[in-house]
Amino acid sequence: MKILLVNPPIRTWAKPNVFPLGLGYLAAVLLNAGHEVEVLDLNVDRMSFEDAVERIKKTEFDIFGIGGIVTTYKIVKPLVNAVKDAFPKKPLMVGGSVATSIPRTLLERTRADIACIGEGEETVVELVEALQNGSGLESVLGIWYKDGMGNIHQNGPRPALSNLDDLPLPAWDLFPMDEYLRNPIGAINRNKWIDGSGEASVLSMNLNANRGCPYPCIYCYHDFLGQGYRSRSISNVMKEIDILYKKYGVRYFHFVDDEFSLKKQYVYDFCAAIKAYADDITWGCSGRVNLMTEDMIKTMHEAGCQQIGYGIESGSQKILDILKKKATVQQAKDSVRWTQKYLGEADCSLMVGSPGETRETVQETIDFCKETGLTPEVIFFLTPYPGTDLYDMATKMGKIGDEEDYVLRLNEQGENIMVNMTDFSDQELNDIQQYMISELKAWNKLRHPESR
Repeated sequence: MKILLVNPPIRTWAKPNVFPLGLGYLAAVLLNAGHEVEVLDLNVDRMSFEDAVERIKKTEFDIFGIGGIVTTYKIVKPLVNAVKDAFPKKPLMVGGSVATSIPRTLLERTRADIACIGEGEETVVELVEALQNGSGLESVLGIWYKDGMGNIHQNGPRPALSNLDDLPLPAWDLFPMDEYLRNPIGAINRNKWIDGSGEASVLSMNLNANRGCPYPCIYCYHDFLGQGYRSRSISNVMKEIDILYKKYGVRYFHFVDDEFSLKKQYVYDFCAAIKAYADDITWGCSGRVNLMTEDMIKTMHEAGCQQIGYGIESGSQKILDILKKKATVQQAKDSVRWTQKYLGEADCSLMVGSPGETRETVQETIDFCKETGLTPEVIFFLTPYPGTDLYDMATKMGKIGDEEDYVLRLNEQGENIMVNMTDFSDQELNDIQQYMISELKAWNKLRHPESR
């Protein structure tokens, strides 16, 4: 079968720097199964909608597939509908969180035929085989689909992949790698990587070592929710690094795992392996404040780690408990200070607008930032995304309304108030956010008068 996979545009205000790993893995397993795969990467080839449709019309394919995070729905819907207009008899499948988190809305409000739920590697191979053989989709686990009458059917969930090492590495060669490689991802000091022409002097790439996250944060959508935390072997990760290092010249690797630091020994083993492999590799990852130790951060630094990102979210223990962070303010302070000690800076995200937020909890967050030396340029608004406990909470409170209308207004940065979960008015909450940012900037200028 000939399969066309499309990567929709995202964050068009920035250069594309995050390789679409999900589509990369799907392309690889389909190739291994003997199918032909073509990729149209609209996040790199940022053509007009009309040009994208014309490009697709000129492409020969049997099955159309597209996937992305839920905020790409505003692109996925019109594109799927336009493709169906042009190819009414060809099956259209959608994956990623845009399918997993809103499958019914997706199938009811678009002309998509199939929604792939959760991990898609085994599902897509079985699905394409069923479509090729005309054997029906009733037995394909991990999908929702429409029958010939337009009725929606929900099949059972697909069991999680038990061994991630069994997966082939992403099919990088099908994607415009040059663009992803030269746009730095993750590193704090990325400006030092850019020369006068705007090109990166260090090539970078994102990858995964683990899947899943065992923590119950109410605001977080997990791509592999309910499928368990699983790790690739260190040797398998190093195989990927070896190819990216030798074939593509990558020298900075950024792990985009939900939870890289869950298993301490795994982190230590990786540090040992990367040190033994090459001395010119740097890397970054996410961290979790309740898991970090000073020795582990020191070891990571000695192995080339340049960045550890933390979702601090709040400096108030009351808010952390409401968010079900399973972490303490003191753990956050310790992790930030250790990271600053060895890496020079800690990359931290903060939010405002949690249920139970008060002026007192806001002040606690300001005080936390001052105590740890954090001066965030942006403080995000807590946003309920489909598939999260917070979204279910907001829905029950009558704050969501029509799901499609809500999703169409979503952005991925939490820059605007989508749903106000506090007792403040929207204007008050906006003013509080601006006050937090300006207060910390003013405080930073007092600490560093030379930066004025």
